[in-house]
Amino acid sequence: MFENMPCEIRKNYKLSIYITIIVFFIGLVFKIVELYFGFFVGGIISLINVRLLISGINKILYFKNNPKLRGNFELWKRLLVFCIGMFIVGKVSQRYFVGHVLTNLLFTGIGATNYKLSIILNNYLKKIKQ
Repeated sequence: MFENMPCEIRKNYKLSIYITIIVFFIGLVFKIVELYFGFFVGGIISLINVRLLISGINKILYFKNNPKLRGNFELWKRLLVFCIGMFIVGKVSQRYFVGHVLTNLLFTGIGATNYKLSIILNNYLKKIKQ
């Protein structure tokens, strides 16, 4: 799974997994629907999209035929994953968490930035160590 990832990306990816799991359990313990459902699904979307981005970049670099079309196709795949995730969260929230539809969608969007949060946190921890 991590064999074709550069070292820094691998560290950020693992930190992103840890953040997703920790926030999920915090949501379960304190019974916060937005954390154990919305943020968790957003974190999974983020992890899938980072993985798709890395594999897409590898495809563009190693298969040189029509890179612009391939890059656009990879972008649309990531957007489709995000939209399907948001749609599923919206539908499940309408059915099971009626009072939390908008906040679940908001926290799914925040969870989708989970990888970016892990990059910022990792850089901050590096500065503290120095």
